Amino acid sequence: MRVPSEKPVKNKLGTGYIHRLTGDTRPIIPPKPDKPAAPVITNWGQWLDTAREWTDPEPLRELGASLGLSADSLARLGAAWSEQHRAWAFPMYDAACNIIGIRLRGNDGKKWAITGSHAGLFIPDGALPEQATMAIVCEGPTDTAAAVELGLFAGGHPNCCCGGADIKIFARRHQCHRVVVVSDNDKPGLDGARKVGAEIGLPFAVYVPPAKDLREFVRLGGTRTMIENTLNNTVWHQHSKPITNP
Repeated sequence: MRVPSEKPVKNKLGTGYIHRLTGDTRPIIPPKPDKPAAPVITNWGQWLDTAREWTDPEPLRELGASLGLSADSLARLGAAWSEQHRAWAFPMYDAACNIIGIRLRGNDGKKWAITGSHAGLFIPDGALPEQATMAIVCEGPTDTAAAVELGLFAGGHPNCCCGGADIKIFARRHQCHRVVVVSDNDKPGLDGARKVGAEIGLPFAVYVPPAKDLREFVRLGGTRTMIENTLNNTVWHQHSKPITNP
């Protein structure tokens, strides 16, 4: 340590020098182990059926209680527990009702999708309400479940500004004459709702619930009648031009 070199150092023993024996001063960094690749899902329907078989009804009821919804409305959106991801899974469909991906929701509210998923619609199972000539379009699976809770004919899109093309086919397939796009009360939400509505090609209105979102509206006691009364005094649009209330 008393023989000088180009690398002086200090430690608990005092001042000294580093003398490298090889002349190579670069540190040796071990390579990182390869990250195991996520399994590729080739049959989304089969994956969802398996997840449903392993879903305990009680945690689903607890999820519903935490969201202000019933377990039945969540089940109609296909909710199932994915033990692999430690999250709730909701199927996403194309306009022909084929499952094209899985949206995940953690118990902490975090949202993501299984690798390989394509963004699609959230479509409830079960019989349609009688005379369902109007479709309610919500953002995400839990807001769609809230609309189902109110007895409305509803479908969900993956985010506020996309899904118009699939909703157009979905609405016409079910012979809907009008579409209501539910929006959060902010500029991105309103701009996205107007964009999606204009893409559908049917008379549409934008509905902003008097709460954070439709799920919160239902949790606070909002009803279908309240929504319908608001829509009776709402301007309806077609081809980006306002029309009279049908």
